Order: sequence, then structure tokens, then C-alpha cells
Amino acid sequence: MTFLAPALLYALPLALLPVVIHLIHLYRRRQVKWAAMMFLQMAQRMNKGLSRLRQILILAFRVLAVAAILFVITRPMAGGLLGLTGGVPDTVIILLDRSASMEQQTLATGTSKRAAGISKLAQALRATVGTRSKLVLIENAHLQPQLLEKPESLVDLPLTGSTDTTADIPAMLQGALDYITTNQTGRTDVWVLSDLRQSDWDAASGRWQALRSAFTSLKGLRFHLLNYAQPATQNLSISVQRVVRNETAGKAELLLDLRVTRDAASREPLELPLRFVINDVSSTIKVKMKDSQLVLQGHAIPIDKTTKRGSGRVELPADTSLSDNVYHFVFDEPAVLQSVIVTDDETEAGPMQAALEAAADPTRKYAASVLPPARAAEISWDDVALIIWHAPLPKTDDLISKQLANHLSTGRSILFLPTDSTSSEAFGGLHWGAWSTDGKATGIEWWRNDTGLLANTRSGTALPVGDLEVSRRCEILGEGTPLARLTGNKPLLIRADIPGEGNAWFLGTLPGSGSSSLARDGVVMFAMLHRALNEGARSLGKAQQRESGITALGRGDLSAWKRSGQTVLSSEQPLRAGIVEKGDRLVALNRPLREDHPETLGQTALSELFAGLDYHAIEDQVESDASLASEIWRTFLFVMALALLGEALLCMPAKRDSQPAPAR
Repeated sequence: MTFLAPALLYALPLALLPVVIHLIHLYRRRQVKWAAMMFLQMAQRMNKGLSRLRQILILAFRVLAVAAILFVITRPMAGGLLGLTGGVPDTVIILLDRSASMEQQTLATGTSKRAAGISKLAQALRATVGTRSKLVLIENAHLQPQLLEKPESLVDLPLTGSTDTTADIPAMLQGALDYITTNQTGRTDVWVLSDLRQSDWDAASGRWQALRSAFTSLKGLRFHLLNYAQPATQNLSISVQRVVRNETAGKAELLLDLRVTRDAASREPLELPLRFVINDVSSTIKVKMKDSQLVLQGHAIPIDKTTKRGSGRVELPADTSLSDNVYHFVFDEPAVLQSVIVTDDETEAGPMQAALEAAADPTRKYAASVLPPARAAEISWDDVALIIWHAPLPKTDDLISKQLANHLSTGRSILFLPTDSTSSEAFGGLHWGAWSTDGKATGIEWWRNDTGLLANTRSGTALPVGDLEVSRRCEILGEGTPLARLTGNKPLLIRADIPGEGNAWFLGTLPGSGSSSLARDGVVMFAMLHRALNEGARSLGKAQQRESGITALGRGDLSAWKRSGQTVLSSEQPLRAGIVEKGDRLVALNRPLREDHPETLGQTALSELFAGLDYHAIEDQVESDASLASEIWRTFLFVMALALLGEALLCMPAKRDSQPAPAR
């Protein structure tokens, strides 16, 4: 509890005035002894205990009444959703989630979750701590501590504005932990403003256990979770999966694969207008949505044959979440989908090269080459989308290891295959173990079919992964994201957890007949290799699709990038969706699609993540007018009234016994 006029608390000793007056009154009486008083004194001793208790209660009520009126004058702040905080902390750290999903808003007021939370939090901090605590802001895009002069700065800072990025709550908490331990912040309150999206909190991550252990060892630390988990009603989201410019003898057109999704509970047919804008020329079509998803494949939009490159967007009608109603895209003459297989084993390379050279998309050109490990430096890094590395893992300090890491940082793909010569060298936190020696063929008992290399097809049909047989398997050691497991819970395919847009996978077998049936069956291997190729091809060519993020435009001079249609600070350029260009490079920035997943954490999962920590969860809504902090002087007025009433009741004289009427 804090006070708007804390200086008046020095007047609290005045609450003892009734006690002082009572003592003075006792000493003012003069005692005169006379003989008849002995009988009255005997009667008084019999009633002395009850009389003293009554006097003490009267004094206590008088002291309470005076103290309550003093508290009213000091204007105490507490109550509401904030509750009693136990005093002003030395430091307040604000962890702000300003991801794309936080822009969900009410159509009546146009206020988003982010804006509502920032406004309420700034108001509460201004009323409770003011400038007496050090204020530190850590937001999801930059993850760098920023000192604030006053709580009102939260509303005006560009660092608290909207973005089209995703959030990593464990990384933000790690940033707060590093700041606390480095600066010895003393008694600290940590405020987390979020919408509890599962994709942002990553509750299954192994980082939470380490965070809990570290925070538990700190003294005077409290967490306040300001949550806006209210789902968007009747929300639609759109994404473009593929954009290809196709030209024939008579015409040129853009072929788009796009997807519209809505709440799975919605089943009523919906006629939906889709607006296409290509190089400032717009057109609208109406489609009928009968299920939770609408997929348009190869939707053709005619363009002029002289238009070789350009940009565009697809728009949905406005709803409660504006960030997922628009998807930007760019197009250019398509680059060749190149892949390189680094291996000394031509037997294993043959089936993979044949699969990668086969055209999965007839409008694209494919090329695959094979290089021995000794000639890996000859790889044309700028033109290659996928590298299949069937060679010993390079040492961390080797040049080729740094080149592979840079290849991933540009958004390309690497698929690692095991060799007979194992070593302890690792890449991306994973390394090879020993080969299985039993020679028994085993099947795949689990694989991830919602995303990744083994996901279902666009029509929802599952790949025949369960029909595969693996007779030789190399153990994969380290921490990563499993995508497939063999019988006995043995990992077969793992994606390395490497920051950035690139992907690195470790496959614990070989496609040849001596190790598995991948090459013989062909379907799964073809789909897996071409999905890895398409993932790496996103950053090929001069026109590229990228996810909004702090590294989306590289780490160079961001002011060199020019944005069409709107003005954005250079530091915010990679964080906002839109079309940006630099020289002959054209980039379409969009929100990460995982921001469209509406699943949120429940209270049970939240309590497990903060088990053993002092935390308080506040469930709020955008349309709610309840303040996080409010004056509670009316409560003390009520206490004063009760105290005066109790004192009056105790001061009432005892009821006299009625005298019997005299007999006539």
C-alpha cells in the first residue's frame, strides 16, 4: 500500500492523543477517604476486571478512529486488481509482449490488448511507485533493458509500439534475470504483460526449469502477470504459401497458393471477399468458406508481360485482429532451386540427387550437384538453398563450420546424415553417437504430422511414414526438437534449436538399401527433401519472403532499406510487416504464422511454470474499466465510523433496574 501524501504519515503519533488525555484525566482526580467508602470499594473490586476491559476497548476505538482519519488524509493507494503490494520496491522490471497477437482489439474503441495493458500499467505505476523505483523495460523485439524516467514513458516510447513479430517469454525472463543479477537491483517487482499465447511462452521448453531455480534463489522478488487471454471471436487470418510468376506465349500471370483460417468451432458457410493488390492495382473476388480452412492453390492473377518483378498483398475484411488480415508478397523471375550433396559415397548420393533434380513444381528450375568433403569450400553459398552434409561434422573453429552457420543465418537449410566414422564434434547442439548393431528392421512409431519435413500434405493426407523400415540407425545426441521416433522411443529425425530463420535437421539413418527403405519407397524421401529445399529457397533470389524480426533485414545499416506506403523508424523496419527494398533486393515482411495459433496457457500450466515463486496473476480484458490501482480512503472512513460507533456503544450508561412500586 502506498500514499499520495506520504509526508502526512508523520502525524500518526497523534492517534495516541486519546490515551494521553485519559492519563491526564486520571491524575486530575483528588482522593478523599471517608468511612462509608469501604463498602463501595469492596463492590468496585468485584467489578474491576470488567470495568478495566471496557475502558481499554473505549481507548482502542478512539485511537483507531483518529488513526483512520489520518490515513484518509494521506490518500492511500491499493485495492483494485493491484492488491496490497507491501510497499514500494527498489526496482520495477516490465516485460512487454508486443507481438502481432497483442494487436487484437475491440471494434468499438479500437484499443488493442497491448495499448490497454500499457495504459493501465503506466497509470498504476504512476499512482503507486511514481519515480521512487527504478523502472526498466524489456520488450520482446530487442530484448535489451531500457531505463525509463517515469511510468508515463511507457505510453509514448517507440519501443512499446506495435510490431508484427513473435515473442519469446523465456528469453525475456532470462533478460530480466541477467539484469537483476548484474545490477543487484534489491527488492524487485517483475511485471509481465502478455496474452498467454502458447507459442510465445513455450511451456515445454527446458529453459523454464533453469529459470525457476535461478529466480527462487533471489530474495525480495515478486511477479505480477497482467494477462489478456481473451480469444478473438469470429477472427479470420490469411497467409500466402507460394507466389510464382508464370509466363506463356500469350500471357503472364501470378500463381498464388493461399490459406484462410478461422476458429475451429465455426462451421457456418461464409461468403468472403478477398482483395488482391499487385503493384497498386487492386481486384476483389468472392469465395465461399465452408469449414475452418479455405485453401486456394494455383490461384491465377493476370499481369502485364512486361512486369517482371513487383510486390502485392492479399487482404481480408477488418475484424478484431488486424495484424493477420493482410499478407504481403513479392515476386521476380524465379531463381534456380539449387542443392548440394557433400559426400564421398556416390551410392548414397545417387537417389537423393535424382529426387532433388525432379521437378516438384513445373514452373521452377531444379539443380543438384555432388561434391566431396574436400571440395566443400567450392559451394556457391549465395545460390544454394539446401546442403545435404554426409560427412564428419566440422570442428567449431574450422572455416567450413562458420560458413555452414552463416548459411543457416541467411535462412537456408542443411540436412545432416551420419557417417561410419563418428566423433564428438557437434553442430547446433547435436552430434552423432554410435550405430546400432542388432541389424533388426524397426518401424517409425511416432512422427510429427502438423509441421516440419514429415507433415501432412496440403489436402490433409498423411505421408506413408509408418510404412518405412530402418535397419541401421545412428544415435543422435543433444537437445533438439524431435520430428520422428523409432520403436522404443529412439530419435530418428531431430531439428536443431538454432536461432534464426534457417533450419538444420539430423537424420539418424541413410536412404540406401543397407540402412532404410527411404530410397526404395521414395515418397517420403522425395517429400522430405523438397520441403527442406523449399524452406531454404525462401531467401533465394532478389525477391524474398521473410518473417518480421530484429534480424530479418540483417545487422547492417537499416536506414538503407526503403519502405513503400508508410513511414517507420529505421530501428523498427524489420519489426513491421510490409514491403521494403534496398537496391535490387525486394523483401516482403510478414508476421510469423505461429502468431495465428489461438491456443493460450491455462491457469494450471501457468502455476506450474511459476511453481515456488511469489507471483500474482491478473486476468484483465480490453473493454474492462477496472484500474490496477485505486484510492482506498473510503475504506478507512468506514473503519473510522465503525470505531466511533463501537466507542459510543461502550460509553452508554448501564440500564437501571426498575424500582418496585410502593405498597399502599
